[in-house]
Amino acid sequence: MKSRPRTMAIALVLFTLMISSAIIVSAQRGTSVVSRISFARGRTTAVLTGTVHRGMSHDYLLKARGGQNMSVHLSARGGVSFVILTPTGDSLADYAKDWSGDLPRSGDYRINVLPDSSTERTMSYTLEVTVRN
Repeated sequence: MKSRPRTMAIALVLFTLMISSAIIVSAQRGTSVVSRISFARGRTTAVLTGTVHRGMSHDYLLKARGGQNMSVHLSARGGVSFVILTPTGDSLADYAKDWSGDLPRSGDYRINVLPDSSTERTMSYTLEVTVRN
């Protein structure tokens, strides 16, 4: 009878360790906040602001047509940059602060704003996205 409470205590400790490990592994993978960019009526430019820190990124989805011209400008102090992915997952820009070009196909484009992996600070940014015919 004495071994039952001891076994339950050991099981509880092991369960707590497993949950803690899962939370730590999840935090190491990072967090991505996903938002959709929408333009105000009659406008071709959207300005977005945010903050990122190590282990966190912001993903902005933007529906556009092939042949449209898109320009992206990022203003930030410190090591913040963006990656642009096409609807098929091909890269248009890698770790850039400025990019402009014609879009190859229609669909959702992903602009991923992320900090330099070596920083521990929270960094503010402003992202300006323009899409024209």
